[in-house]
Amino acid sequence: MPLTRVIRQAYEQGTRAPSGEPGPNYWQLRTDFTIRASLDPATHTITGTETIEVHNPSPTALDTIAIRLDHNLFLPRVQRGGSVPAETTEGMVVTRITVDGDEVELAAQRGRGGRDRGGDGARKARAQGLDQTLARVMLAQPIPAGGTASIEIDWHTTLPGGNAGRGHRMTQRIGETLFQPTQWYPRLAKYDDLRGWDSNPYLGPAEFYNNFGRFDVSLDVPAGWIVSGTGVLQNPEEVLTATARERLARVLDSDETLTIVGDDEVGPGAATAAGERLVWRFLADNVNDFAWATAEKFNWTATRATIPGRGPVPIHMVFLPERAKRFEKAGPVTRHALEFYSALWAPYPFPQLTLQDGPSAGMEYPMVINSNQDAADHETAHQWWPMMVGTNETWYGWMDEGLNEYMNILSDADARGVPPNLDGRGRAYGRFSGDELEPTMMWISNYAGPMTSFQTYSKTPMMLSMLGGIVGDEEVQRAIREYTATWAFKHPSPWDFTACMDRALGRDLGWFWYYWLFTTEAVHGAIERVTTSGTDTGVVVTVRQTGQMPSPVVLKVELEPGSAPPAVSQADPRCAVELIDDHTVEVTWPVDVWFDGRWTFDAQLDFGRPVQKVTLDPHQRFPDADIDDNVWQAGG
Repeated sequence: MPLTRVIRQAYEQGTRAPSGEPGPNYWQLRTDFTIRASLDPATHTITGTETIEVHNPSPTALDTIAIRLDHNLFLPRVQRGGSVPAETTEGMVVTRITVDGDEVELAAQRGRGGRDRGGDGARKARAQGLDQTLARVMLAQPIPAGGTASIEIDWHTTLPGGNAGRGHRMTQRIGETLFQPTQWYPRLAKYDDLRGWDSNPYLGPAEFYNNFGRFDVSLDVPAGWIVSGTGVLQNPEEVLTATARERLARVLDSDETLTIVGDDEVGPGAATAAGERLVWRFLADNVNDFAWATAEKFNWTATRATIPGRGPVPIHMVFLPERAKRFEKAGPVTRHALEFYSALWAPYPFPQLTLQDGPSAGMEYPMVINSNQDAADHETAHQWWPMMVGTNETWYGWMDEGLNEYMNILSDADARGVPPNLDGRGRAYGRFSGDELEPTMMWISNYAGPMTSFQTYSKTPMMLSMLGGIVGDEEVQRAIREYTATWAFKHPSPWDFTACMDRALGRDLGWFWYYWLFTTEAVHGAIERVTTSGTDTGVVVTVRQTGQMPSPVVLKVELEPGSAPPAVSQADPRCAVELIDDHTVEVTWPVDVWFDGRWTFDAQLDFGRPVQKVTLDPHQRFPDADIDDNVWQAGG
C-alpha cells in the first residue's frame, strides 16, 4: 500500500505506528467552547459570542490559527461544490476577535492580511479571509507548544430558508417558526500531525473534520419555543414546566414512548416555563461539534435504549405536529440502532440522543440527528464515526459514510430477524470499474466530482464484501471492533485503518487495500475451459483473470449423484476444501497464485466422482462485470 509523505513523516515522528495504532508521540488539539447565542425569529438571525480555549499539545508553536466559517457558503460570491443554498445571506459576520485579550485587526478580511506593527512597534494580529469559509488569523504571539490560548469571537449569522435549497444543510429554517442551525458558529479548524491546519474550504457536499472538546452552550429563544441540542440540558427547572419535568423523570423506566410536550401544550407556561424569553443551557464533553433546533410548536416525545454494559439512555424526538407520522416508528428504530451498534462495535458513549425535525432530514452531529424514522438507522450509526472515531470526512468520506453503509446492512438484517447477506455486493463493483468519472477512494472527497456519492457511500460495502469473502464476515467485524477500540476519540487515517485491520486479521492485505483504495480496477474472472486430467473423475479447470485486481480462486464444484461421499483431499497443499453437502464441494486457492504475473490458473480437481458443474466465485464476492462466463456445465 503506497505511503504518502504525510504518513511517512508521522511514522518517523512517532505520532502513528505502522501497526495501525497511535504512536508513542501521538497528540491532538483540543478545543473547549463556551457559547452564548440569541435567536431573533423575525430576522432569522443568531447573534453570538464565544470563547474557545485552545489546548496545543503539539511539538510546534502555532503562529497562525485557522477558523471555519461555514455559513459564508451562503454568501453570493464564494466557491461551492454541488450544493445550492436556499437563499443568499450576509454569511457569517465576524465583528470581533481577540486572542488572549489582544484585539485582532479585522480590516484585512477582504485582503491578504498579515502581521502589522502598532505605533509602539509591537506586532499586531490580523485576520484574512473572513468572507470565505476558511479564515486565518496571523497571531502577534504564537500559541506555544504544550500551551493554551483563549480566543473570543463575536458574530452573527442569518439562517437561509425557502424551497430553493439543494443539498444537506442548505436550508436551515421553515418560515419564522422552526430553526435547525448546523455548523452555525465559528469553529477552530482541525490541526493534526499529518498536515497541520486542515486547509480545505467548505464546499457544501463534503462534511467535516473537527477537534474534540467540551461545549457549554446557552441559547436564548422566545418562551414557549422548545429547544433541543447536543449535550444534556443543565437547567430544566428554569425552562420546562413541572409537568414536562415529571414526564422526563419516567423516560428510562420502560421502552414505552412518552409524550413530554403534546399537541395541546403550546406557548409560554404550557410548552415551556412562563416568560418572554428563556435561556436553555446544554453541556457536552468530548464531542466534536454542537447542533440544535428550536420551534414555536414542537411536539416532544421520548423513549429509551438500553446500552450493553452501560444501561438505559434517553432518546428524544422533537417534531412538528403535522409531521408526527414520520416519527411514529422513530423511537423503536433508533433504539434498535443504538443497541445493535453498541453490541457490534462499542457501547454508545454519550448520555442521550435526539432526533430533530426540520428541513434537513438526513444529517448527523454528536448526540443529535436531523432525521425522522426513514434515515434514523443510518444517522444513528454516525455516532460511532465520525462522532466517536474522528475520521476526516472532507478527505476520506468512505471512512465514515462507507463504513456506515456497511453496518446499516447488518442492522437491517438484524431488525428483520434474518442473517445478513453480503453476497453479490463485491461482484457489483465490476459494473462500475472503468468509469472515467470514478475517483479512487483515496482521492480527496471534497473534490470527487459527480461520483462522490458512489466513492464515499457505495464502494466500501463492496470492498468489505470481498474482504469477507477472503477472511469471513465475522472476522471483518471483529477487526473493525478492534479498530474502533484503538481509535475511539482519536483521528485515524486510512493507513491506520488498514494496518489495524491487517494486525487484527493476522494477514498482510496490502495488495487488497492497494487495489480497492488507490485504483479503480476489478477482477474480471472467467472459466476459460475444463479438461480431463487422465482419470475418469479428474478435471483441470482453467481460470482466467483479465482484470488488474487479483482475487482468491474460489470454485463451487457440483458432482454427479453417487453412493460414495466425495473424496475431499487435494494434492495441492495451498488448496482449502469444504464439503457443502454430499454432492457439492467448495475449493479455494489463495490470491498469491496470481503473484507471479500469470493470467491463467489451472485448478486440478478430483473428488472421486464425475464433475457436473463448476462455478467461479459462487458467492459473487469479487468484482466482475460479466458472470455468465463464470459457470461451466458438463455437456454444455
